[in-house]
Amino acid sequence: MKLSICHYSFHRRWEKEKWTPLRLCEEVKALGIEAVDFHARLLGKMDGVVEEIKSALSKTGLALSGLSLSTDFNLEDPEAQQKMIKNTIDWMRVAAEVEAPVSRIFGGYLANRLEIDEETRKAVYQRLIDALGTVAREAEKLGLVLALENHGGLPCTGEEQVEVIEAVGSQYLRATIDVGNYLQGGQEAVDGTRAAAKYCAYVHFKDYKKYPDPQMPWGWNIEPCTVGKGDVDHLGCLRELQAVGYDGYIALEYEGKDDEAVGVPESVEFMKSVVAKL
Repeated sequence: MKLSICHYSFHRRWEKEKWTPLRLCEEVKALGIEAVDFHARLLGKMDGVVEEIKSALSKTGLALSGLSLSTDFNLEDPEAQQKMIKNTIDWMRVAAEVEAPVSRIFGGYLANRLEIDEETRKAVYQRLIDALGTVAREAEKLGLVLALENHGGLPCTGEEQVEVIEAVGSQYLRATIDVGNYLQGGQEAVDGTRAAAKYCAYVHFKDYKKYPDPQMPWGWNIEPCTVGKGDVDHLGCLRELQAVGYDGYIALEYEGKDDEAVGVPESVEFMKSVVAKL
């Protein structure tokens, strides 16, 4: 397995210190990591971004592990849904131009995930399937693998990722396994990873710390932390992926509250130590 760092791991410094793609790559390189993942929302603009990314990678010698998109296909307004699909496809073309091996996408946000009835869930599910079918057909034309993350409500668990991917039925729609995000749905990281492992095309290395919360059905809630200081069994997750032959990128996605200048290097060292045990 190869190591990378997600652009989002530095989102606070990126915005505060007004980083460029080159500065991001230099920071990743200094941490002894071989690849970087760029994030479309943080990049902001499409004009000139292909040249900026290619130049930054060339100057630092880094590989590109992916170009991440933040999508929401649970939009009831048809015009808004079509706008989301068009913007997604525009960024997919950017991803293809920079030769990203994978492009992370989200499904649909569900603010009241634990309260919706089955009829509502089916409607959301159908909107998601229809939209993902459209972008997957475009992905096939571009030769780009889309990797659906367990994020935002649907899908959230590993089983839901599999349900959606199999409903769309495209070789160009696979899974981003975010080992931390399974906890958001009350699912242990290893269980979620095992469920979706056969479709894995990308991995986010993240961590959360549990704390008691009687309002949640499973009795606890989570808060982001430096990777290695929470309750995710990272080694167990990677062993599940290893068992199905996954040998792609493991990308650190730091979301902890500590300063990124401290939390990211600490998380990188932990990530290296875990991978060394495989």
